[in-house]
Amino acid sequence: MSSNSASSGHAPTIVKELHDVLDRLLVADLSGLTADERATMVSLTLSAESRLRAGVLDAIGSFDTADVAATTPYRTTKRWLEQRTRMSPGTAAHMARSARVLRDHLPATRHALGRGSISPQHTSAIVEVVRKVGIDHATTAEPILLPLAQQVEPSVVRRASAAIFARVDPEGAEKALHDAYDRRGVSLSISGLPGSERGYLDGVLDVESTELLLAALQPRMSTSGRDDPRTARQLRADALIDIAKLALDSGEEPELGSERPHLSVVIDEQALQSGIGTATLPWTGVAVPAGAVRRWACDAQLTPVLARLLPPPAVGKSRPSGPSAIQLGGGWLPMDVGRASRLATTGQVKALRVRDGGCVHPDCPRTPAYCDAHHVQHWIDGGPTSLDNQVLLCRHHHRTLHQGIWSLRPDAGQPGKFWATSAGWDRPAQTAADRSPVLTPAGHPPGPPPAMRRNGINDQPAWAGRPAPT
Repeated sequence: MSSNSASSGHAPTIVKELHDVLDRLLVADLSGLTADERATMVSLTLSAESRLRAGVLDAIGSFDTADVAATTPYRTTKRWLEQRTRMSPGTAAHMARSARVLRDHLPATRHALGRGSISPQHTSAIVEVVRKVGIDHATTAEPILLPLAQQVEPSVVRRASAAIFARVDPEGAEKALHDAYDRRGVSLSISGLPGSERGYLDGVLDVESTELLLAALQPRMSTSGRDDPRTARQLRADALIDIAKLALDSGEEPELGSERPHLSVVIDEQALQSGIGTATLPWTGVAVPAGAVRRWACDAQLTPVLARLLPPPAVGKSRPSGPSAIQLGGGWLPMDVGRASRLATTGQVKALRVRDGGCVHPDCPRTPAYCDAHHVQHWIDGGPTSLDNQVLLCRHHHRTLHQGIWSLRPDAGQPGKFWATSAGWDRPAQTAADRSPVLTPAGHPPGPPPAMRRNGINDQPAWAGRPAPT
C-alpha cells in the first residue's frame, strides 16, 4: 500500500488496495514455508482478521450514523445488511448493534480489536454484557472484561459477563433465565423415502434443562474400547436411547417427585443466601443467577464443600477501585467435603403425597409423581424441614412461586393448611381432600366403618387387632 494513499485517509481507496493485497495473499505459494513460518502465518492472519473486523464495524457504524439505510427501500441498517450482503437476520442485527456499542460506549475494546489483541468473539462477549446491563455500566464492565479478554478464551469472558450481569441487575438476570425457559421446545419427526426413513430430533432447551440432560447423558457416553468407532454425537445419541430404554424396561412410572434431578452447582454461601451473584454449572460452564439456585435448592440433596477463595489473578497493571468495582476471584481451593444430606426425607415426601395429593396451587391437576417438596419458608432463611413448612408443587408452579407471581402462607389456625395468593385472588391451597373428597353415608359421621355383619352377628374383620392389610 502506498504511503500517499495511506496518509490521505481516503477510505474507499484504502479498501481497494486492501483487496489487492488479499488477491496476492490468496495466490501465494505456502508449500515451501518452514514450521516457524507457518506458525507465524497463522498468527498474523488471525490478527489481521480481528483488525479487519474492526474496520468492518467502523464502516457499518459510519453507515448507521449517516442513516444511509433510511434513503433506501430497506429503511434500517439491519435490513440493508440482510438484503444487500446476504447476512442472516441474527448476524445482521449483531453486527449493527456491535458497531453502535463500540462506537458510542466501548472505545478501548474497539482499539484492542483494531490492534488484533482480542478476537471478534471476545468483542461480542463484551458487547453483549453492555447490552444486557445497560450503557450506564459500560465504564464499569469494560475495564474488567478487556484485560481478561487479552489472556483467556471467549467462553471465560462470557462467564465473567454473566457474573457482572447478575450483580448489576439480579432481577434482569433471573428474568433472562425464565425467558430462555419460555422458548423451550422439542420436536421429533420421521422423514425420508420408504425403507430409508430417519428420525429427526430437534429442540431448544434452557440452561437448567440442558445441564440436567448432559448430567444424565455423560455417564452413559463411555466407549467400549480403543476400537470403538462411534463419534461423540453417536455416543450421545446412544446414551439418550439407553435412558429411554431403561425407563421403559423398568415397568414402573418414574418416581419424579421423590428425588430431584442431579445438578452439581458451585456457589458461594453468601450468594445463596442473598440471591445476588452467580453459580457455575460444570457440564456447560454456564453461569446462572443465584436466584435460580435458591429455587433448585428448595428441595435438594446437599453436599457441603468447605473451600477457600483464591486471590484474583493479575490480569492487568491496574484494577478498578471504588464502590462500583467488581473483582473476579481466582477460583476455589477445596479444603474438605462433608456428607450429603437430604432436606426432605422419604417419609416426609410420602406424607406430603397423602396430605396434598399433588400440586397445592388451586385447580392444578398435577399428581404427586410430578411434584417437588417446597419449603414455604426457605430453609436458607431458617425455615424448618417439617410437614407444617412443606408443600408439593409441580415444576411450573414451583418456578412461578419463586418468580413472585404468586405466594403461599401458612393458615395460622390449621397446621398443615396453607393459603395461595396472587394478584386479584386469595384462596385456600389445594389438598388431597379437595381432589378426592371423603364421602360418608347419610346419618353416619366421619369415622371408622361400622362393624361387619355376618348372618346377623356382629363380627370384627378377620384382621382385627393386627395391622390392616395394604
